[in-house]
Amino acid sequence: MKIKTIEINNYKAFYGEQKINVGSKNLFIYGENGSGKSSLYYALKDFFQSSMEDIDLNHLENIFIEDDKKGNSYIKVTFNPNSENQYKNQKFQLTATTKNTNSINETSIRDANKLKSFLTYKHLLEIHHIQKGGQIDLFNLLVNGVLKHFRYTLTNGKELGELWQTVEDNITKTTDHGYNLTLKKKDVNAALKTFNEAFSELFKADSPEYILKHADPILDQFNHHLKIKLNYRQAKANADYLRIENNHVHIDLTYAGKEIAQPHLFLNEARLSAIAISIYLGMIKRHIQLIPCKILFLDDIFIGLDIANRLPLLNILKTEFPDYQIFITTYDKPWYEYAKSFLEGAENWRTIEFYAQETKKGYEIPLIKDSTDLLHEAKKHCENCDYKAAAVYTRSAFEKMLQKYCKDKKKKIVFKPRLKDYATEDFWSEVKNDIEPTITTELEKYRSLVLNPFSHYDTESHELKTELQNAIVAVNNLKNELNTI
Repeated sequence: MKIKTIEINNYKAFYGEQKINVGSKNLFIYGENGSGKSSLYYALKDFFQSSMEDIDLNHLENIFIEDDKKGNSYIKVTFNPNSENQYKNQKFQLTATTKNTNSINETSIRDANKLKSFLTYKHLLEIHHIQKGGQIDLFNLLVNGVLKHFRYTLTNGKELGELWQTVEDNITKTTDHGYNLTLKKKDVNAALKTFNEAFSELFKADSPEYILKHADPILDQFNHHLKIKLNYRQAKANADYLRIENNHVHIDLTYAGKEIAQPHLFLNEARLSAIAISIYLGMIKRHIQLIPCKILFLDDIFIGLDIANRLPLLNILKTEFPDYQIFITTYDKPWYEYAKSFLEGAENWRTIEFYAQETKKGYEIPLIKDSTDLLHEAKKHCENCDYKAAAVYTRSAFEKMLQKYCKDKKKKIVFKPRLKDYATEDFWSEVKNDIEPTITTELEKYRSLVLNPFSHYDTESHELKTELQNAIVAVNNLKNELNTI
C-alpha cells in the first residue's frame, strides 16, 4: 500500500482543504517554520492512530475557522496500490463527525500504526540535556522520546511512555487520611515493577526485544566505528517515596576497538543523534514486517546532524527500508536543494515545498508547491498573465535540464570555484550538439527573444505572450528529447 493523495481540511495549520499529491512515492518536503509541515506529520499520525483509538478532530481544528464552518475538519488518505496489492484507489477518512472509537476499522491501517514509525525532532531534543554528573544518561531520550510510543509483549498493550507516566503519577500523589503512605507505596511499587520488567527486557542480549539487535547494523552504516552497550539501572523509589531514583541508562563505548572511559567527552551531538536514530529505526525493524502498509515519517530529524551524517541516513533509509513509504521534512533549504539533486533521479521520490502564506486577515496558511515540475509552474503563471514569473520558471527549467543532462552524461565542463560563476552557455554548449538541430534553433530564438529579457528588469521590453508560450513548448520539447537520449 502506498499513499497517493492526502486531503486535509481545517486541521491545525491547514485552513480550508489542501490536497497533497504524493503520487505513491516517497516524499521529501522543505518547509519554512510555520508553513504546516509538522501539521502534515500530525495529520498522518492521527489518521493511523485513529484505527486504534478515538481522535477528536474538533479539538484540533484550525483556530481561525469561522463558527459556521466548525465541525467539518477531516483527513482523507487515498492509497494506490490498495490493501490487496491492486493498482486501484482505496480511500479512508478520519472526520470530525466520526462517532466510532476505531474510526478507521481496517486491519492494514491498524498494522501500520503498530510500527510506531513517526519520529519528530522533539523526540531528539533530550540529546541536548543528557549529560548528568559527567555521565551520558539516555533514559529520558528513550522513555519520553524515541521509544515513548512503543509497545511490546511485556508492556501488556500499553506504550512504554504510558508505563513510566503511571510511575510518575503515583510518586507525585499526596498522602492524607484517605490515602496513606502504605497505599502509596503499594501503588508505586506495583507501577515500578511493571515498568522495570518491561524496560529491562530491552537490555538483555538474549531477549527478542533486545534494543541493539537491529540498531547496531544501522549504527555501523553511519561509519562512526562505534560499538555501544546500554546499561539500565533499575528505577526505585527513595526512602520517603517522594521521588524516583536510579532511572538511568548509561553507555559503555568502544571506538575503533578502543574502550572510551569518558563517553560524554567523546560523543558529540551528531554521534548522539546517530545513536538515537539507529535505536529508533532498529526498534521499527523488530516489528513484523510482512504487512501491506509501512509508513516512515521523519519530521525535521536532520537537526543536529551534519552533512557527513545526513547522507548516510539517506542511504540507510534506501537499503534498510526499501519497502516503506518514507516522508522526510526539513526547514534547511540548502540541505533540501542538495538532497533534491540526489533524489530527483530516483523514480520513487518526489519533492515538494511548503511556504507560510499570509492571508488578508493576518494569519498564515500553508502554500504547497510541487518543486519538481518547473514547467508546470511556468504554464500556470503564463495562464495568469504573469509573464515575467512564467519566463523565470521556464528559464529555470531549461537550466535545470541542461545541468542534469551534463551530470548524467558526465560532460566535461570547465571547473569554476563557485556555482554562481557558471553561465547557462557553459552547459548549453555541451548539450546542443547532442540534440535535433530544429530544437536547438527554436531554443536559441526564444532564449534571446523571451527568456533572457523577461528575467531582468527592463522598462523597454515588450511582454510577448505568444512567444513565451512557444518558448515553454520549446523547453518541453527539449525535455522530451533529452529523456530519449
